[in-house]
Amino acid sequence: MAAPKPTLQRFEDGDIIFREGESSDVLYLVASGEVALFKEGDAGLVHLATIGKGDLVGELTALDQDPRGATAVARGVVAVHAFPRRAGLRRLAEDPDLTLRLMVRLSRRLASAHDRIVHLERQADVPAADLQGGVTGGYGAGEGTGTALMPMPQDTAGRRAPRQGRDASRSLFRRLFRVLRGGGPPPRAADEALASVARGRQQTLVVAGFSGAGADEHRTRVVEGLQALSGVRLVKLDRSVPYSGDLDRYTGLAGAVVAGRQMLLEARGDLMIWGGPEPSGRLLELRFLNPWGSKEPERVGMMSPQNALFLPLDFEEGWSVLLRAVTQAALEPRTEQQGHAMLEVLPGLAEEAGGVLSDLPYGLSGLETGHIVACYGNVLAVVGAWANELAWLEHAAAAHEEAIRHLPRDAEAEWGVFHRSLGLVQQAMTDRASASVGPRLAMDSFKAALESFHRDLYPHDWAGLKNRIGVLAYKVHMAEGDPAAVRESIAAFQAALQVFGKADTPERWGEIMNDLAQVLQVYGGQERNAEVLRRAVEAAMAALEVRPRDQYPLLWAATQNNIGSALFLLFRVDKDTGALHQAREAFHQAASTYELNGAKRQADVVTRNLNRVENLIDRQSNRPVAEPNWAARHPGSGEPTGAFDEGGDVPEALPMEENLR
Repeated sequence: MAAPKPTLQRFEDGDIIFREGESSDVLYLVASGEVALFKEGDAGLVHLATIGKGDLVGELTALDQDPRGATAVARGVVAVHAFPRRAGLRRLAEDPDLTLRLMVRLSRRLASAHDRIVHLERQADVPAADLQGGVTGGYGAGEGTGTALMPMPQDTAGRRAPRQGRDASRSLFRRLFRVLRGGGPPPRAADEALASVARGRQQTLVVAGFSGAGADEHRTRVVEGLQALSGVRLVKLDRSVPYSGDLDRYTGLAGAVVAGRQMLLEARGDLMIWGGPEPSGRLLELRFLNPWGSKEPERVGMMSPQNALFLPLDFEEGWSVLLRAVTQAALEPRTEQQGHAMLEVLPGLAEEAGGVLSDLPYGLSGLETGHIVACYGNVLAVVGAWANELAWLEHAAAAHEEAIRHLPRDAEAEWGVFHRSLGLVQQAMTDRASASVGPRLAMDSFKAALESFHRDLYPHDWAGLKNRIGVLAYKVHMAEGDPAAVRESIAAFQAALQVFGKADTPERWGEIMNDLAQVLQVYGGQERNAEVLRRAVEAAMAALEVRPRDQYPLLWAATQNNIGSALFLLFRVDKDTGALHQAREAFHQAASTYELNGAKRQADVVTRNLNRVENLIDRQSNRPVAEPNWAARHPGSGEPTGAFDEGGDVPEALPMEENLR
């Protein structure tokens, strides 16, 4: 027989969740808010602890089936997941991460209680509060006012009696250790902690050997210019990246990238600089290579292997500042800590390096100028994205537009790279509600990039651009109600899925399948097409195969919201009450997951969707649903989904861009 499922329960400020002495067959996991634990004794009201989000409440007595040892009171509005005893034991057995957290918190709680006991022996004269109608004078004035921890009880010989809580906790600790010794993979918490340490380490910059005349002298000058970068470890390689000018541009660069990335991985670096004097011998041509290939999601300010930074052979300090700025931006932060460290230095470097661009040397070709300006545009874009500053992004867009204007007609690769960089910045500006840039403009930039990123040569770059166009076309439709845009969005996502597959790129495949489900849901709702809505459900269900709840809880919840919305609209089309009840379950699962993970804004959206479905179910049980106004209308009218409901009450969608990394 399967263990009962947990339920989500809500309490208002001052509500008693359970009382001391009551039976304890349920344990609670706090989803949001705080719970205060009190114990009543002869010396007064004991404030044992305050429990927050992610903590278990009542676990000791529930697991050992003893009476409640304390009273739990909601401090503010509180939501908890209530687990029947058997379900709670199963959850602990299946989730070593939660088990470890519980052990750590129990240890801290016991240590805190011990300290309070020692402190209380000097002050045991605070009267107890009346718990009959709820706590009215206990925690409201603060933990240090109106509360006291009661003295340790004593046995008849005057010795301190053993504490039930400590004995019960020891029993629970033994049980938890048995769970952890039960075999299987190590706890996820351990893996994630080690991964976090690796991600937070000092970034490593690898400088490969240079090629061409005076290679060693030129590399020494570059390394000296990079020495001033703080928090970056410099590694010099003896080998140079193999690159032949005898090959065509695409073949030569593609081979260099494959060989260079292997060298970078062997050196365990985060970024590699390689290059040397360009063919005419007038300038240094530097290229930047990171460990992530084209299967990775596109990032604002990303440096592509097709980007090049040109420097004078005997460059001076001003050019060294530009070199450091471009390098710092190319060392893409992979953690919040690295991002904050970067923002301490990069804005200043960017402002100082701007002086170089205002006085570029005479004789640069349009291609060389375009590359320099585009590299600087990437610096501005990285600052804008991480600092969330629209002004920096606006200057980055202007820089990329200027770089494009300098390109000669035959610069096909640069045309694609520069337009993609511009589109990424414009999309970021759109997401930040820029008054000067909308989704159509960013779409146009990505479409221009597709002129160079041919599918046969750059399949993943091509598919990434198609994915971006799908997102932006959806935004156009939601903003303007353009039915052609929603069809374009579907076609773009389907094109991207021709390259990104479930086996080789599961995360990107799952992201696109989820977004496709969201667009199909909107399109099926507008066209009142049950088959399209069923396809939306199928696409979302497929996405769940690669974004399980335990690994990607927020992505899982977003997909559940899409499932619930499609099922809700499916009921509107064919009156399938089973779909309506399935929608309620999907919304409930999504809302509880968001709440459990502290995603309040998303939880509020999904909770409103859940309320819509529950209200409709209530109306279904009380009276027949009136024929909606749209029933007699032409199915191809393309009216917004608000026409479905008698009051325009339709499911809310979560922002699609949140699923883009």
